[in-house]
Amino acid sequence: MQSIKHVMSLSLLIALSAVSLNAFAGNQVQPQIYVGGGIGADRINGEDFTNSNGDISKKRVSWKAQAGVKFNPVVSLEAQYIDFGAANRNSDRVKATGWTAGLVADLPTGIFVTPYAKAGAIRWDTDNRFNNLSSKDHGTNFTWGGGARFKLSDNIDLRAEYERFRLDQTHVDNISATMQFNF
Repeated sequence: MQSIKHVMSLSLLIALSAVSLNAFAGNQVQPQIYVGGGIGADRINGEDFTNSNGDISKKRVSWKAQAGVKFNPVVSLEAQYIDFGAANRNSDRVKATGWTAGLVADLPTGIFVTPYAKAGAIRWDTDNRFNNLSSKDHGTNFTWGGGARFKLSDNIDLRAEYERFRLDQTHVDNISATMQFNF
C-alpha cells in the first residue's frame, strides 16, 4: 500500500511538471505514439547477470514489447509485455511473464541522448513445475527503472534500460536494449 502512495505522488508531481512545462512553452504539443521491442537479461534476488565464464547466461534471456503515448517532452504513459524466460533444471521449470503500465519521465537535454526514469505496476503470472507437480501464481506489484534513449533518426530510438520488478517476494532485475519507433 505504501508503494502505491509513492507511485501516485510521483505521478502527480510528473503531471504537474508537464503542465507547467507546456505553460512556459506557450504552445500545444501533440501527443506522439511509439511502439518498440527488445531483448534483455534477468537476475533474480541479486544474482549476477553473467555465468561463471562472464557471459550472459542463456537461461536469463528475456524479451519485451512496449507501446506508449508521449504527451509532451517530459511525460509519457507506457505499457509493456515482458517474458522473463524460463529457468529449467531436469524436470523442474519456473516461467514468468507480465504486463506493466506506468509513467515515464524524460529529462530533455536537447542532444541525441535523453535520460529517463519510469515507475508503475506489473501484473505478473508464474508457471512453476517441480517434481512433475504444477502450480501457477499471479499478482500485481510495483516496478521502477530508468535508462537512456539514443536518437538514431527522427522516428527511431535505441533504448538502454534497467528495470526492477517485484513478483511477490522475488526481486527481478532486468537490463535490456530496445528499438523504439515513433509515429
